Amino acid sequence: MHKEWIPLAEVPSRPYTEAVEMFRSHINPGLVALLEIGEYTAINPQSARGAVITSTEGKEILDFVSSYGALNFGHNHPRILQAMQEIQNRRQVDLSKELLSPYTAFLAHNLSLSLPGDLSKVYFCNSGTEAVEAALKLASRCFKGKRLTFLYADNALHGKTIGALSVTGSDRLREFFPTLPAQSMTFGKSDDLEQLLEKNITNGEQQVAAVILEPIQGEAGIIIPPDNYLREVRELCDRFGVLLILDEIQTGMGRTGSFLACEQEGIVPDIVAMAKSLGGGVATIGATVSTTKVFKTAYENPHDCLVQTSTFGGRATSCAAAMAALEVLQEENLFTNTKERGEQLLSGLINLQKKYPEWIKDVRGRGLMVGIEFNVDVINQAKYLPLKLPGLKSVLREHLPGMVAAALLKQHGILGTLMLNNRAVLRVYPPLIITEEQIDYFLNSLDNILSQGPKDLVKNRVNHAVGNSGLKFIGSWAVSFIKK
Repeated sequence: MHKEWIPLAEVPSRPYTEAVEMFRSHINPGLVALLEIGEYTAINPQSARGAVITSTEGKEILDFVSSYGALNFGHNHPRILQAMQEIQNRRQVDLSKELLSPYTAFLAHNLSLSLPGDLSKVYFCNSGTEAVEAALKLASRCFKGKRLTFLYADNALHGKTIGALSVTGSDRLREFFPTLPAQSMTFGKSDDLEQLLEKNITNGEQQVAAVILEPIQGEAGIIIPPDNYLREVRELCDRFGVLLILDEIQTGMGRTGSFLACEQEGIVPDIVAMAKSLGGGVATIGATVSTTKVFKTAYENPHDCLVQTSTFGGRATSCAAAMAALEVLQEENLFTNTKERGEQLLSGLINLQKKYPEWIKDVRGRGLMVGIEFNVDVINQAKYLPLKLPGLKSVLREHLPGMVAAALLKQHGILGTLMLNNRAVLRVYPPLIITEEQIDYFLNSLDNILSQGPKDLVKNRVNHAVGNSGLKFIGSWAVSFIKK
């Protein structure tokens, strides 16, 4: 490992292998080992435009991850980049908390016009987890600290800071960290919510401040609730006097075919959290938007103006990018493209499910937010296992979609990945600018991978792990399964 200072100007010319090793040394060795198994670290990304990433060797990679929904407009959309660059070129004030930025103010205005109902009071931050934190604080403050409990859904993912983690349904993520008072419920079952709300009444007083939900659960594996579920949740929250927070961080900005996913059920939350593609894929920005009633209830005192602020939230360049993103979403007809390409994608995947029932257990999605649930028992058909390692088969079952994604990348140049809370599901999140031809290419490529059979897939992926750091990673996972 080099010990000398690395000048900024030298970064493009440095060997990519050196960067990988420094990432391993200084940032996250486990992540590097995981990515090495899928051979992601063999690709040095040089440039990107639209749905395509180009490596230094000139290899083109079709992005079907969209950075977990942060790239609805693809990579480096020229109009969004220009919005940021114009502020920099004119040397306008980008960051000053004492001087109000017109871009921040006008973005809040335009965002309120894009949202349903009276969602018009905006707090800008930098990420989705920050937006959720602000939403939880806002809900709690509405009840002046008299209600300390939140309700969330099993397998939800709302973020990894303490507040957001408290309402995230993953023991693996929550283990060893302190959490806020929160209780989980079954997603999609309004009866379960009703019972919890009734149980949380003490001496005639409700103890729950808010219910927080994703309209469609993303990291749980694209779990779409039954029809009318969100409407029933809205009605229960109104009846029990509890606030409804919707996390539209992944589902928002057109991902499901409408600006917010909740619009398709005709409901309006009290608070909505947004981020990811709000910045158009080039700026880091999140937003917590509430109704006027909720905002005034929480922060009616002018002296509370500094209770919830963010140093970098709402900076001019980020807000300009977000304003451009809102315009691109409307003017480039991306809602229509999302619906049409989503129908093409789902139809094609359902056909593959019929063709390969031993591989694909289910296909779920709305718009361009799609998940392919694999039948992990297909691993049992892969008799060839080059490692006599206890627990290996359990590891392979958990990483089956990851092996499919690795094969897509190596053999067809398609970037894919699995879900955080449901390892049986392959994420299919192409950008909203995806073309009909690119969808067809993905479907044909997946068809080719599945036609090879589980034996070859497992053999190739495990063989690759042998002899490098991936072997150590697989071994550590196998040991964890043995302990379970």
